[in-house]
Amino acid sequence: MKKTCTLLLTIILICLTGCEDKKSHESNTPIENTTDILSPKGKVQHDIHENKTNNTAPATTSRHTFVLNDIEQSRYTISIDNKSITSTDITAPLILINLFATWCPPCRGEIPYLSDLQKKYKNKLFIAGVLVNDRQNNSTLKTFIKKHHADYYISNSEDNDAFAAQLVKGLQLPENFPLPLTVLYKKGNYYIHYEGAVPVEMIEHDIQEAIK
Repeated sequence: MKKTCTLLLTIILICLTGCEDKKSHESNTPIENTTDILSPKGKVQHDIHENKTNNTAPATTSRHTFVLNDIEQSRYTISIDNKSITSTDITAPLILINLFATWCPPCRGEIPYLSDLQKKYKNKLFIAGVLVNDRQNNSTLKTFIKKHHADYYISNSEDNDAFAAQLVKGLQLPENFPLPLTVLYKKGNYYIHYEGAVPVEMIEHDIQEAIK
């Protein structure tokens, strides 16, 4: 009888010990998994919050203002903002900016045709020739203008090179851009540009389309 009781007691103790070990093992597993899952999630949420905060920084303006003047000291103030320009001095709805140099043969070849366009569309078009990388005194430039029949506005301003650099930057063109470079704006907004010399018929066609 004693042996039987002892055997039963031993079996009961073994069963109780096994259940406690099993319960302890099962309760630890989900806690560890939960911790592993929540930690990365919390970090991602924190990173998103930081990025959102950084993106609220105020935007900076890209507007730059320049003063152009010709040999008669007629002044025009023009502001460039990326691909757009504004000027309270110019009333024509279309503005054609022609970056050129006196030493550039294709530039010289375009001058008579630009003069014809200025005369033909004088109430709707303002053409501004802007000398770049080409410093000329007013006396020399006056002789050049007369010789090549440049009957439109020619800027010989100290701002010319800086103006050209900002205009080219707004168009996302390389710093070593080809001459002549001609840009057409409609009501201050970029319309089209031409790199190098192009047929005057092409420019006039785009002028007529912009007028519509």
